[in-house]
Amino acid sequence: MTRTAPRAHTLLRIAAAVLALAAAVLLGAPAAQAHDVLESTDPANGATVAAVPASVVLTFDHTPIGVGTEILVKDPTGTNQADGPAKIVDNNVTQALKPGAPAGTYTVVWRVVSSDSHPIEGTFTFTARAPGSGSTAPGPATGAAATAAAPAPAAAPTGGGWVLWLVIAAAAVLAVVVGAFFVRRALARASEE
Repeated sequence: MTRTAPRAHTLLRIAAAVLALAAAVLLGAPAAQAHDVLESTDPANGATVAAVPASVVLTFDHTPIGVGTEILVKDPTGTNQADGPAKIVDNNVTQALKPGAPAGTYTVVWRVVSSDSHPIEGTFTFTARAPGSGSTAPGPATGAAATAAAPAPAAAPTGGGWVLWLVIAAAAVLAVVVGAFFVRRALARASEE
């Protein structure tokens, strides 16, 4: 009977370790879920500006990762007016625009890699009444067509957050099953002796 007490104590330690592992996995998950959030844009979503700006700026709550960052700035004809790669400084992502970009409604389509290494993306629009500096030709008319376009809200980050939760839940269930198997096996051995 003195042999059973140490084994029961060992079994309790194993069960506690399994529960602690499952809790650590489940409680550690929200930190891995924290995608960066787009806080503001310049020009603002849906804004009307006097002329096409020299650049657009996206401000996030954390500094995104430079790899995989892409910003398309599409003019009214769908032509990308982005000039060169986007630049990341602190939590601002800046995309320069081509000089002489035409007036009209622009759609900015962005994709960055969040500081937690998950890609996030979205769109926003703005309207410019006049072409950008350096233009030699007048831009397209911005009358009813420009005012009819409804501004799209800044898109929320997208990604496979549910996949991460599914993997975490599967790992937790597996840990509990494996722990239960070993506890049951140890109890069976203890009862045989």
